[in-house]
Amino acid sequence: MKLGLLAVFAGLALISYRTFNQSAQALTLTAKHQEMKQFSLLVRVPETYSEAQVKSAGVQWNNLIEQWKAAGIYVLSFAFPGESYTVSGTGGETVKKESVLSGNLRVVSQVVLRAASIEQALELAKSVPVLLYGGTVEVREIPKPIQPAG
Repeated sequence: MKLGLLAVFAGLALISYRTFNQSAQALTLTAKHQEMKQFSLLVRVPETYSEAQVKSAGVQWNNLIEQWKAAGIYVLSFAFPGESYTVSGTGGETVKKESVLSGNLRVVSQVVLRAASIEQALELAKSVPVLLYGGTVEVREIPKPIQPAG
């Protein structure tokens, strides 16, 4: 009986330790995220960006996002490669089906990452696959960090 009771206490102690350890790790990760800033990576590609280039970059994008997730720096991303419209005028009376271009580049996606500094965010941006095809990445700090839904 004493041996059985001892085994139960040992099991409870082990479970308590693991639970405490996991909680401590989660708190450490949360604290690190609170210390880090968030940055927006606004991704642009040339008007001539082809379907073949999209497919080629797609695999690289997926791998890169998985790396960022594993590193705990990925917040969210979304692509919007389709049609776009602009609304202008004081009352919004002008609506045009068009993309706003910067040079010959159009915005196709946005990524939000955590980084300790703008310098670190710029280093992360250097690995974005569209750079291989004449694209650009604009990096800006997000003053008030966003909390993804879910």
